[in-house]
Amino acid sequence: MNIGSAKIDAVTFDFYNTLVYHRNGRGRGALLMEYFKREGLQSDPWEHQVLYDVFEQHGRDYSPSQSEAEKQRYFLRLTKRLFQRLNVRAPDGAVADHVASVWSVLGPSSLAVFPDVSNVLQVLRAARYRIAVVSNWQCGLRHFCTELGFGETFDDVIVSAEVGYEKPNAEIFAEACRRVGVPPHRVLHVGDSMTDDVEGARAAGLHALLVRRDQGGPTGDTPTIPSLELLPQMLGQFRKPHELV
Repeated sequence: MNIGSAKIDAVTFDFYNTLVYHRNGRGRGALLMEYFKREGLQSDPWEHQVLYDVFEQHGRDYSPSQSEAEKQRYFLRLTKRLFQRLNVRAPDGAVADHVASVWSVLGPSSLAVFPDVSNVLQVLRAARYRIAVVSNWQCGLRHFCTELGFGETFDDVIVSAEVGYEKPNAEIFAEACRRVGVPPHRVLHVGDSMTDDVEGARAAGLHALLVRRDQGGPTGDTPTIPSLELLPQMLGQFRKPHELV
């Protein structure tokens, strides 16, 4: 599918490694296991599913607008779920001592936003593109986006744990198109994975753009950019979204 002939009216973005990265260069699971070791806490081995189980209620039970007291009560409940899920061997009543550290490891402050993201999103918003996140992530990603400073920019945040489909399944892309109100052939999906983002989007009828922040070259016939800074320039070649008829 040649993006050069496309009429783009909406842009969807992958989340991790497209908009954000791990601030410490290591995943949340590795950091959590290191923390447990430092604290002398034994637990079951880490598995990625733990994040999905622990954050299952995050979209419903938490909000960035809650009072600090409400947030602290929620963080305590989340830490208790984590300790139960990983069978952490800790003294009775000791969970509360680890709440702040656990949230610093698992919460949005463990992530950093790429420096090109904020300006690009503002440019797309000013140009009246519909924009959304499409991510394989845990429940409540909208809250993460808000606390990282760009949540209000998006028309929607579509998350695998909430819709029941993971990229590259075409259904998650179809859901994104429904929510932004734009047909697939007028949507450009931007991400860093050939399988999940490029092949998945194309199979669902969307256009796809690969982000190679490692400065890697083009991959086959896939349009590739080293930075999101080049995205507005590429979109400028196409018909503007307000011209959709």
